[in-house]
Amino acid sequence: MSHSLIRPLFLTLLLCSLVSTARAGNSVMIWPIDPILDSDDKAAELWLENRGDATTLMQVRIFGWRQLNGNEQYQNQQDVVASPPMVRIEPGKRQLIRLIKQRATPAGKESAYRILLDEIPAPPAPGSKQAGLAFQMRYSVPLFVYGQGLVARNAKPQLSWHIAKRDGRQLLLIDNRGSGHARLSNVTLAGRQLSSSLLGYVLAGSQNAFPLNFPASVRDTLSAQLSTTRSWQSKGSPQAE
Repeated sequence: MSHSLIRPLFLTLLLCSLVSTARAGNSVMIWPIDPILDSDDKAAELWLENRGDATTLMQVRIFGWRQLNGNEQYQNQQDVVASPPMVRIEPGKRQLIRLIKQRATPAGKESAYRILLDEIPAPPAPGSKQAGLAFQMRYSVPLFVYGQGLVARNAKPQLSWHIAKRDGRQLLLIDNRGSGHARLSNVTLAGRQLSSSLLGYVLAGSQNAFPLNFPASVRDTLSAQLSTTRSWQSKGSPQAE
């Protein structure tokens, strides 16, 4: 499946689309928000809890996740599957989803996936007179899987960045030559804030692009929070595109 069919998803909870039926809103809590599968793990757990006041139907799918030339791409895959792939959760109840590894990740590599959880609109009750719009929710959770010889705690990003122009727009391009992904939050460039929360990810061995709405230079300083205990600060690399 190409990135033209599934938009780039960076937020853990993403409001996806409007549907034409009306119903009571639901609230789904998901944990953990950063599941992993180390090389010796056969499966991981993902829990869903319905904190709303109506029954929730959810479809669970897992896509391969890549970043090519600064673009997000999602592909169908069978390396990791969700069981069950469809769930019905009553108000106040929890549901366990098992993330089952069917094929090993290459040794020393980190593989990235996106778990998409789509709420399926329930049909209106017979004879009901509902009006207005309801929201269909899509939740997106990153999943990282590790090959033999690499574990999550030792997979580290190695980052550099530069500025480029594409289609008349200035972009911040961040490269990651490390063994693990980078999760960028609280990002500032030249003392100006790009994001006060999550800006996005740069996968291992990949490049991601972030649009800028102000002029910037590689002589400026870029800083970001990579985790609760690790930060990153760097001058840019002079490159031309």
